[in-house]
Amino acid sequence: MTTQELEGTVPVVRSFRAHPASLYQVRQFVRSQASTAALSQQVTDDLLLATSEACVNAVIHSVSRTVRVSWKVADRCVEVSVHDQGVFQRRVPMPAIDEMGGRGILLMIAVMDEVTIHEGTPRSPGTVVRLIKCEPE
Repeated sequence: MTTQELEGTVPVVRSFRAHPASLYQVRQFVRSQASTAALSQQVTDDLLLATSEACVNAVIHSVSRTVRVSWKVADRCVEVSVHDQGVFQRRVPMPAIDEMGGRGILLMIAVMDEVTIHEGTPRSPGTVVRLIKCEPE
């Protein structure tokens, strides 16, 4: 699966309120799309975890009113993008210090095949987290 093949597909896009209460709806959206794509439970679980973490980061760290989640599937690979209107805050996670957080990006990297982050800046706000996961051969 190439990135070009995923880029040629039409995404399913949903917007959610940037609030912790909306995370359940995000997970329902991912479950529904994964079911439609007949993905394995393991791939579905990994997508749920990574998408949830990206959305939690958008809710907690951005000043966004909404979070937009897009879903593309092609040839047993899925691309999920999480868009907010925030400014990305670079920092090195310190799990021992950040007892309540600091592991989201590490978790995404651990379970996805590819993770890219387009960092929103003060000059150009809007962070996009792009997650790709493929079914094993």
